[in-house]
Amino acid sequence: MAEALDLLMVVPARSGSKGLPDKNIRPLAGKPLLSWTAQTIGEAGLPKALAVLSTDSEQYAEIGRGSGLVVPFLRPACHATDAASSLQVVEHALDWFRQHYAYLPAWVMLLQPTSPFRSPAILRQAMALANGGNVAAVIGCKEIQRNLTTLFQLCDGFMQALDNRQPTQASRQQSRPLLTPNGAMYLCRTDFLLTHKSFYPPQTVPLVMNTIQSLDIDTEDDWLSPRPLLSKGWYE
Repeated sequence: MAEALDLLMVVPARSGSKGLPDKNIRPLAGKPLLSWTAQTIGEAGLPKALAVLSTDSEQYAEIGRGSGLVVPFLRPACHATDAASSLQVVEHALDWFRQHYAYLPAWVMLLQPTSPFRSPAILRQAMALANGGNVAAVIGCKEIQRNLTTLFQLCDGFMQALDNRQPTQASRQQSRPLLTPNGAMYLCRTDFLLTHKSFYPPQTVPLVMNTIQSLDIDTEDDWLSPRPLLSKGWYE
């Protein structure tokens, strides 16, 4: 009998991106963007894990298979629009898993192709955190060297600090770093995800990643930002 799978890894790559057309298969240093994530998954070597590509495109599916990902379905059109959420995409993949295997994996991980520089070690660290205590989710994050007194929203056209109860602190040394999800890695217990309908259920812990690992490619400017690193062979 085959060993039960504990982890479903979902790589979402729909076609039809408007901001950066076909960004998920656009060549970056000689290979399609989604192939960077596929390579990271392969090098992470996580046991009892299945990595699937969720796409609505047969062209993307072919590239995914060639990169080592399983493509057991094409995503239906209702889950391949601008309005479709990542949660809906993961739930669809979990529905397929349950129908195919007759059970659900303990954990589900979402890995967006637009974060090509997360390392295999990050995936291993995420699973170590998940298995090391009373943890429901592990979220890839980056630090923001600011505090709420120096983050502003517009109110009637004027800047208003998110926290105006204390004087503005401009010094980084005075600031306790804030964390924000970087979009590179979401790991959640399947039962918590389905119950809370969120990647951020109670008992969520951060996995802080550096600036390079946190790069998210969604625009033409984002696409140009890693060029100096790539030209120096950083990725090799």
